[in-house]
Amino acid sequence: MNLIFFVILFCFFIFLYILYFLSKDDFVMARKDVSIERIFNLAFLTGFVTLISSRAGYAVFTHSFQYFNPLVFLAFPYFTGFSLIGGIIGGSIFIYFYSNYKKIPTGRIIDLFIMAFVSVLPIGFIINFIILGGKTTTFFNLFFVFSLAIYILFTKLIYPYSARGEIKDGSLTLLFLSLFSFFYFIIKLFLDIKTFSFLEIENIALLVLLFSSLIILINQEIMDKFLSKK
Repeated sequence: MNLIFFVILFCFFIFLYILYFLSKDDFVMARKDVSIERIFNLAFLTGFVTLISSRAGYAVFTHSFQYFNPLVFLAFPYFTGFSLIGGIIGGSIFIYFYSNYKKIPTGRIIDLFIMAFVSVLPIGFIINFIILGGKTTTFFNLFFVFSLAIYILFTKLIYPYSARGEIKDGSLTLLFLSLFSFFYFIIKLFLDIKTFSFLEIENIALLVLLFSSLIILINQEIMDKFLSKK
């Protein structure tokens, strides 16, 4: 039985605790009368969608189409195979459309979700490191360092500005998506430079995520400053 699924499950409960801690005193959620119950309902739905999109992403990115067999796809503890990029893309899209549909402040709620994710990401790597008995790959080690750096950067520098409303809601998420896709892409390129292909499906997804999030972020911040001057 593969333990990765149980690591993901454990990290999800830590994620819920951090999300609760971030949401309970958030002034935007309080002003819009968005209860913790509604946030947690969204969290559980997003967790399910993220799990499915992570699994589907793995099948597509690695050409493991046997995973689309329902008996294999749903046997999470027995057949390893999850894509972090697939989960992030699927989860982010779901939060965007669902929060719009339910009239929840989209930019703010997705920022809270991303901050909880950023906080739990290094924990997941540490647990995996312990399970693997210290036997890790170069990719694992580089990405762990990246996740730790992102955690420090966002918790100590970026989130305080977001919490005080000094940057536009949603900008934190867009910045994370830009940094995540850029460094994920660079790490893959660095480790596999001889056989690296820009036409690989996962690399195309990373580039689309990188440039789309950067364009939206720059446009959003420029427009916010322009409107604030009027």
